[in-house]
Amino acid sequence: MATQMDDSFGHDDDGAGSAALPSDADDSKDNNNGWGDDDFDDDLDLDFDDEPSENGLKDDEANGLPSGEQHTVEEEANFVNYETADDGGTGYLVTKTEVNLLIADSEEYQTLDEAAAVEGISSGVGEITKDDADNEDSQEIEEAHSPPLPQSLPQSAPQNYDHPDMVTVSAPGKALIAGGYLVLESPNPGVVLAAEGCRFHATVAFRPPYPVGSRAIGNSADASEESISLDVYSPQFDRVYSYYLSYSSSSSEQDDNTALRLYPRKRPHEPNKFVERSLLLALGYLRQSLGAGAFHARLRQHSGRDGDERAALAIKLRADNDFYSQIARLNENGWDLTPQNLERLEPFLPCPKDESTGELVVNKTGMGSSAALVTSIVGALLRFFGVIHLPNTADGVGDDSEVANETNGGRREEKEGLRIAHNLSQICHCHAQGKVGSGFDVSSAVYGSHVYTRFSKGVISDFLENVESTAKMAEDGLELSDTLLEQLVVLVNDIEWDCTVRPVSLPPGVELLMADVCGGSESPSMARNVLDWKKNKRKLGFMDDYYWKDLKRCNNKIVSMLSDKLKDQTFLDGLRRDGAMIISTRTAEQWKKPMPSSWYKFEGSSWDVALKLLDLRMTLLECRQNLKGMGKSAGVPIEPDEQTAVADATMKLPGVIAAGVPGAGGYDALFVIYVKGPETNGGNSDQVRDEIGNLWSETSRKNEETVICPLSVRAAGFGDGLRATKLDW
Repeated sequence: MATQMDDSFGHDDDGAGSAALPSDADDSKDNNNGWGDDDFDDDLDLDFDDEPSENGLKDDEANGLPSGEQHTVEEEANFVNYETADDGGTGYLVTKTEVNLLIADSEEYQTLDEAAAVEGISSGVGEITKDDADNEDSQEIEEAHSPPLPQSLPQSAPQNYDHPDMVTVSAPGKALIAGGYLVLESPNPGVVLAAEGCRFHATVAFRPPYPVGSRAIGNSADASEESISLDVYSPQFDRVYSYYLSYSSSSSEQDDNTALRLYPRKRPHEPNKFVERSLLLALGYLRQSLGAGAFHARLRQHSGRDGDERAALAIKLRADNDFYSQIARLNENGWDLTPQNLERLEPFLPCPKDESTGELVVNKTGMGSSAALVTSIVGALLRFFGVIHLPNTADGVGDDSEVANETNGGRREEKEGLRIAHNLSQICHCHAQGKVGSGFDVSSAVYGSHVYTRFSKGVISDFLENVESTAKMAEDGLELSDTLLEQLVVLVNDIEWDCTVRPVSLPPGVELLMADVCGGSESPSMARNVLDWKKNKRKLGFMDDYYWKDLKRCNNKIVSMLSDKLKDQTFLDGLRRDGAMIISTRTAEQWKKPMPSSWYKFEGSSWDVALKLLDLRMTLLECRQNLKGMGKSAGVPIEPDEQTAVADATMKLPGVIAAGVPGAGGYDALFVIYVKGPETNGGNSDQVRDEIGNLWSETSRKNEETVICPLSVRAAGFGDGLRATKLDW
């Protein structure tokens, strides 16, 4: 379990418990309010000038996100009684990232909990990674394909679907179960599973501007600019962030003309990189692709209550509970740390506050909240402005369902929408980080579970360097020129990205269980040490490079098994017949011996199925051994001894295929792949899942230094990524 206090939405720092983190000068400090990346990729990323990052394994640690705007009790009370106007408003590719909203100190601030008592506002919110290296040893993945060439959207007249009054888009978290470290080098694959039940939600609508009171800053838009208020609501972190968005409503013949500006509506203001830079690029893309006139017309569609004051463009952010540790809350309720009790909790729970200081205590679980946050914001804005279609929510009530289901063309439009959302989210995330990540977590947030190979750094590095050299990030805010917006649209729409996305999912009857672990501490230089080790050992020809090379073999075998052997219909039929009643009731040691089956042939029998699962188990175990060996050689705790003990004990339980540390490893998370047992808890759980939870609960009681709490997430499939939902404001 990662811990952060103070100005944070909770990054995936590797500290234990809920102790305060070091100061801003410390590499492990996350200043992004819980929206910093929580997987290793970002920590291995290099800056645009290829300078190694000093940050640790977790993406959150690598990227601090300064805080945004706060508001007083009086301001909040005024807002919740201010009713909104009633008028209506009119591919496959790529990814990685995480975001943190920060919290500036203010004695005046009124909580959204108090506002909710007046209007019933629900609580909710949520978070994004990096690197490259030489790929001389990398071997091609069979059948891997580059994403299709983008179908260009005309900048002056993009396809315009409709203008809904309100849009909610959600994106899932992730777990990298194979490819840790190696996925940073193309074409090495990473197997990333999207997490169902762990999603970040962004809702966009026109609402009355949030009142900023006496601390308001005058609108600095000049006569040639249009302007609108923009508010970002983060009820789970008890904050509202308020800005002005100024833009030119007509095209300019001057290339260096400022086309778009985002700046705060009040002082003091502490910048919030991940939110602000994502908003700037996403809205800049919309202005350029729609055309200045159409963009202006969309923002002018709603007026205020009195018909004179324009409504603000408002975004509400909410995150599912599994993005943040719920150990303290379960303990407060006197509940055991079990998946069933986690599912009893109310959705979108607010982060707790330190009783002595009143500061938020944010503990992240490493599920990729920042990538999911950025992707959901980008997807929601694109959909709100009618530029793309997105898949609808799983139960068929998403806002795009009718159009998408009318024809096959609807599905093609969804694929194109995902491609655009992916490319733009990737750029936003990397710009916020100040470095180019491998992108697997953003890719998972868009496409769901898949086999991923990264895009080349050069795809977006030149553009990001141009933005960094010209865009301003100071008290005056951020701005983009017409030239940069033209480059952005070409990069999103027309450039071929060389990453690959191949569908993958766990076989039906095989499930994922994740654990939030509180124990131990990370070294802030883990990622850098691994890269240094890799470079030096390879150069000197030491045998330690064996780990890296053998990991490639193991990872490719896992990809092959999930894509081929474990998708064979005979295997799937056997797993369906005998998985729950026979295979799940036996340990892996017992799988090696003949067992009864409901099938009269060997192929597809319970023993045949079990032997194939044993092959997957042994390959995942080899990955663990190589990662642990590589960590010892590099002097970093990729799989600490404490995690080894828990994973080994878990793998001895009936039905368990494999257990290990996801992503770059460390102390704060575990994953388990297992065969589902007979259903329990009204179908919400199964016997194997319950037994794993019981083991971890017992382990936590015996060892107070290591607390293990199972999460309620399950593995999603390919296609279970970015989607429109009916979640209301």
